[in-house]
Amino acid sequence: MIDLYVEPRVTKTWDRFRTENPPFSIALDGYVKDRPLFDQKGPYLNCNHHEFVDRLSTRSTTAQVHMAIKQGLFQRFSQSGKPTAHIYVNDPDYDVCVAWWLLKNHERITGTRNEPLISRLVSITDYMDATGGLYPLDPHSKLMRQRAWIFEPYTESRLTGRLPVMEKREMQNIIDAVIKRIDDHLLGHGEERTVDTRYERIGGGDNWTMVREIGAEARGKMVSDGIYAFVSVRDGGNEHFVYTLARTSPYIDFPVLELIDQINEEDGFTPDDPNAGGGSDIIGGTSRGNMTKITPQRLERIINDFLAERKNKR
Repeated sequence: MIDLYVEPRVTKTWDRFRTENPPFSIALDGYVKDRPLFDQKGPYLNCNHHEFVDRLSTRSTTAQVHMAIKQGLFQRFSQSGKPTAHIYVNDPDYDVCVAWWLLKNHERITGTRNEPLISRLVSITDYMDATGGLYPLDPHSKLMRQRAWIFEPYTESRLTGRLPVMEKREMQNIIDAVIKRIDDHLLGHGEERTVDTRYERIGGGDNWTMVREIGAEARGKMVSDGIYAFVSVRDGGNEHFVYTLARTSPYIDFPVLELIDQINEEDGFTPDDPNAGGGSDIIGGTSRGNMTKITPQRLERIINDFLAERKNKR
């Protein structure tokens, strides 16, 4: 039995996960706020690439799951000879949906079994998610148009601002819809969508830009326009905001984690608070469970003041 539990905006520590969740549990993509971890005794598994990792050297959640299945995951996650896993997620994004599809359909890739379209979907999800959507690909290629159609149920909800307030049933419906489109795509019945790369510049500072993303693939266009570090703003309603801070790689001088610490300090969160914002060395932001009242104008000042002070200390 392999079943999925959707718990919107729930985030746990590794210790809490192993205490509260049953044996044979697997956390995906930020449900457990920690690096990839495995506990043989449960067993318990955390597949994640958001916190406490070198982002570009760490596989996406999808790629971690793919590798785990290929290397014998269900030899351990098995009871009475039957694959057994309780899958926990707090978001319906690209990485979660493909990882869940792989777990549901693990027999199609177990051992030497391989399907080119599955491998291609895993690879494109890995490249795009590991870089936070900043991997340079032609947004108008056939592959990207197919990807746009597969994940349309998710991207529409993200761009309309539904994710911060979405409850379990709606989130489950999005995951189910994406899974159905993955099935159709792999059967050769998928469709294509024109890729929307629109975005709006609304602020920034030296070598970074504050943007409002309009299209689902705005980040690819931002990179082609020479934006290598940015803060993306989403309006969460009721004077609350959701922020993503990112840079294309560690080679870009924009200290994502230090800036997130500044946001957490402003919001009154301690660094070890599971509700605080977090992320990796190249992308992170406010937490999935909490929005912030810091306005874009105020955040712009906070970032520019921090960067100026940091520069003066060098």
